[in-house]
Amino acid sequence: MAIDIVVPPLSQTSDTLVLTAWLKKVGDRVSQGEALFEVETDKATLEVESPATGTLREVLVEPGTEVAVKTKIGSIAVPEAGAIAASSPLAPGSPDAPYPAKAEPSATSSTAPRPPAAMLPAERAERILASPRARGLAEKEGLPLQAIKASGPRGLIVERDVRAHLAELNAASQPPVSAPASQVGERPASEPIIKPPLADVSRRVPLTATRRTISRRLQAGQQTTTPVTLTRDVDATELVALRERILLDLADQDLRPSYTDFLVSIIARCLPRHPTFNATFDGEQLEIYDAVHMGLAVDTDRGLLVPVLRHVEGQGLIALARQRSTLVRRALDGTLAADELSGGTFTLTNLGALGVDAFTPLLNPPQVAILGLGRIRPVVGPVGNTISLRQAMFLSLTFDHRAVDGAPAARLLVDIAKLVERPDRFWL
Repeated sequence: MAIDIVVPPLSQTSDTLVLTAWLKKVGDRVSQGEALFEVETDKATLEVESPATGTLREVLVEPGTEVAVKTKIGSIAVPEAGAIAASSPLAPGSPDAPYPAKAEPSATSSTAPRPPAAMLPAERAERILASPRARGLAEKEGLPLQAIKASGPRGLIVERDVRAHLAELNAASQPPVSAPASQVGERPASEPIIKPPLADVSRRVPLTATRRTISRRLQAGQQTTTPVTLTRDVDATELVALRERILLDLADQDLRPSYTDFLVSIIARCLPRHPTFNATFDGEQLEIYDAVHMGLAVDTDRGLLVPVLRHVEGQGLIALARQRSTLVRRALDGTLAADELSGGTFTLTNLGALGVDAFTPLLNPPQVAILGLGRIRPVVGPVGNTISLRQAMFLSLTFDHRAVDGAPAARLLVDIAKLVERPDRFWL
């Protein structure tokens, strides 16, 4: 008997995945639940488990190929006992299985003609095979993949290939060591130095799967929503002082809460009083949530990812900082699970660390609202009857005007600003 290996629908925002590597080769023994292959979604690189115990019978798709979800990419030969087990309620093909698969009689030859891996445009079929880490490094260094020699399986470009190509370029750019003047003769001082003309240089960098999905989602979001942004300049002096006092009380090995952690806590405190903003909107109805699941925009080498902090309304500051630190690290490493990138009810994005004062955050559909944080900057302003140096920051709230109006959005922004300016009220 043979069990199909099917591409699972791991992404809620894309109907295609990139098969980046097989972790087993044809003829290898595999166990159900064992990591069998890796895929790159629009948001992360994930390992996919084997749907059955047996022998990897055939591989229909090579690494680096972009395939549609629910496409057969190989099969596993299982003994009759394994086939019987595979038909159990938790076996592949059942509703509770990790992903769909079906049993079929064994073919007489593993060299039978292979069906197309997926119905994709012709230009995608010519995609260069490269691992996600190799693509990310090449894009960061501005290197075209076409110029890199592959050493991975089946012509796959891996990270070491990119680093080797960089080393060759660096070596070639070093000036040659000149022989002593006594051997080659000195150039007369009157002889002009002739420099070759500079040539125009350009390169084409193909978009990664993550970047293509970001592009599609941003375009769709602008076309299907009615975004409006409200901006408020707030006094963050007391918030800065509170954080400094908390840091003094922490041990050296304790995790240091960031301003992002404080704002997540503040927003979670405010949203229950403004429930229509802790919601999603499908164009017809508003779905309001009791729990606050905060999406946090993270800049990675592969593009912008939005992992989700769960149940932030019930967490203390240190616990929240710990969850945020773990998710950010996994986002940067590309090891986020699919469920860690879905289910958000509100999003926070912070460009203050990059020196940005204020900006217009873009909605993360189907969510109703997103808050942008600018940098905390020193300003001189009045305090009572005196002038003093204060710490200020901009808060920028973007909301979908189809679902909510401007006045309720302004009231939410006022409540958030009050807790930033007087964080002692947070415990009242």
